[in-house]
Amino acid sequence: MRKERAGAILLALMTAVLAGCGASSSGTEMAADSASSYSGYEANSGSDVDYSQVAENRKLIRNVDMSVETEQFEELVADAEKKAEELGGYVENSSIYNGSETSDYRSRSARLTARIPAEQLDSFLESVSAWGNVTDKSEYTEDVTLQYVDLESHKKALRAEQESLLAMLEKAETIEEIISINQQLTEVRYQIESMESQLRTYDNQIAYSTVNLNIDEVEFYRPYEEKTAWERISSGFLLNLRRVGNGLKNFAIEFVIALPILVTAAAILAVLALVLRALIKAEEKRNIRRRERIEQRKREADDARQTAKGGLRGPGGPSQRGQVHPDEPSDRPEDRNHLQ
Repeated sequence: MRKERAGAILLALMTAVLAGCGASSSGTEMAADSASSYSGYEANSGSDVDYSQVAENRKLIRNVDMSVETEQFEELVADAEKKAEELGGYVENSSIYNGSETSDYRSRSARLTARIPAEQLDSFLESVSAWGNVTDKSEYTEDVTLQYVDLESHKKALRAEQESLLAMLEKAETIEEIISINQQLTEVRYQIESMESQLRTYDNQIAYSTVNLNIDEVEFYRPYEEKTAWERISSGFLLNLRRVGNGLKNFAIEFVIALPILVTAAAILAVLALVLRALIKAEEKRNIRRRERIEQRKREADDARQTAKGGLRGPGGPSQRGQVHPDEPSDRPEDRNHLQ
């Protein structure tokens, strides 16, 4: 019994191994057929392209960078946004800088990214140029015709491969075949979606041109024009007069604004000056009293010397003036020593 059971198990294992090998070889053959058919599509994808039609229907992406200065800042920004909408476009991004209060002139600026239909691009640029002074403009065009045609051809080949794989999936008989074909279908569908996404991006960029518009507010602007020497002198003189006037105006404004600070600083300086003056006067008085005491001592010393000299020369003779009574104190050092 044990030998018969072992033989049956061994027979079952051999049958399963042979079936797996057959399914694997069948799946491999189907995958190879699919790959060969796809490569055939890919190799022949460019043969169906009519390059004469390609040359006529070129795919162009136009982008423009433009800088404009204006005295009417808010009006120009509003007009640019309104014009983009009227032409069927839209403002994709916008940012406005309101200037700095620390500067003499608080100039503002705006950055607009507008998407304009390609056929209306020139009309939009002409309108903006008429509203302000164009200081910088650059336009560049990218031809993506070949990339676009290649993507379409590749997508067509992948669509054909997808149909072939779906037909093979209907004829698949084993689980291994179904799994292998599903894996290929997933990869093909991913590539198709990626190419369709690229084509949609190209279509949007071709249909809508991108305009990067920089708007700067100026106090006054001067469009470029050829001038004679006298016109240059007069315009330069007027420009400097405006600058001087603006400088005086800004100085007056800043002076009035700074009045609280100036008054506070002046009061502090006045108090410090009064305190310093009081200290100086007190020091002067002390110096005067000190000099008076010194002078008084000098006068007293001079008087004492004069008194001493007068006593020696007066009536009674030198012996009487110079003689010291034994009971009276003497101020002279030699008398004090003699008494001692």
